Amino acid sequence: MSVWFITGCSTGIGRATAEVAAEAGHTVIATARRPETLDDLVARFPANVHALPLDVTDDASIAAAVSTAIHRAGRVDVLLNNAGIGLFSTIEESDPADAHAVMDANFWGAAKVTTALLPHLRTQRSGHILTISSIAGVRGSAGLGYYCASKFAVSGFMEALAAEVGHLGIKVTLVEPGPVRSLWIPSGAKNEDIMPDYAPVMEPFWDRIHALPGHQPGSPTALAEAMLTLVAAQEPPRHFIAGAHALTQTRAKLTSLGAEVDAWEQLTLSVDRPHE
Repeated sequence: MSVWFITGCSTGIGRATAEVAAEAGHTVIATARRPETLDDLVARFPANVHALPLDVTDDASIAAAVSTAIHRAGRVDVLLNNAGIGLFSTIEESDPADAHAVMDANFWGAAKVTTALLPHLRTQRSGHILTISSIAGVRGSAGLGYYCASKFAVSGFMEALAAEVGHLGIKVTLVEPGPVRSLWIPSGAKNEDIMPDYAPVMEPFWDRIHALPGHQPGSPTALAEAMLTLVAAQEPPRHFIAGAHALTQTRAKLTSLGAEVDAWEQLTLSVDRPHE
C-alpha cells in the first residue's frame, strides 16, 4: 500500500481521490485550507486518513504540512496536486488581483508543494507526482485566459521536472480532464460585465458556463479510479487526457498544430543560417 498526499480535499476531485485511495487501503494525507471540512472523511476512514491544514499559497503552511505528513506516515509515495481555482473573464477585463490569485493557486501552489516534497522523493528514489491540469492546459479558450495560462505553466513545469527526475525513480503525470462535476465553476471568480466588442465571443461562453454545473460528464470518482490505475502502471503516461471532451479537443489541437507547422515549414527552415 502507498501513502498519498493530496491537496484540495474538501470537495470534487481531491475528495473523491482521497475516498477511493482510502477504500483501496492506501494511507491518505488529506489536506484542505479548512481541515474541519475533512472530519467526515477521517471518521469514515479513521485508520488510514490523516487530515492536515494546507494553504498552497502559503509557504509556511506548505512546509508544516509536508513535515507533519512525513513524520506521521513515515514516507510519501504519491503526490496529487489538485488544489486550484477558476477565473472566468476576458483577458482585458480580468481583475489583476484575480489573475494573480489563479496563478498563485494553480501554478505556484503546485510548484511549491512539489518542490517541498522533492528532497524526500529523491532520497527514497521513488514516487509519483500527479498534477491536475486541464484541457485548458492543452489549448487556449476564450473566457479562460488566465486560467489557461496557469495550466499551461504547470504543464511546462511538470514536463521539465519529468526530464530532471526520471532517472531518480520519480514518475510525473499531468492529468488533463475536460468538464468534471465539481465546484470549479460556482466557486471561481467571474466578470460577466462584457464589453460590446467581446459580446460575440463571450455571450455564448457564458451560456455554456451557466448551463454546465451539475451536467458535466466527468465523474470525480471515475477520475480518481483512473489515477489509481495510473499509479499502479509500470510506465504511466506523461499526459493523461481524461474524458471524451478532452480527447476530442486534444486531437483537434494536434491536427491544427500539425497543419500550421506544415503550412509554414519553409519559412520555419529559413530561420536557420548556420554559416552566416
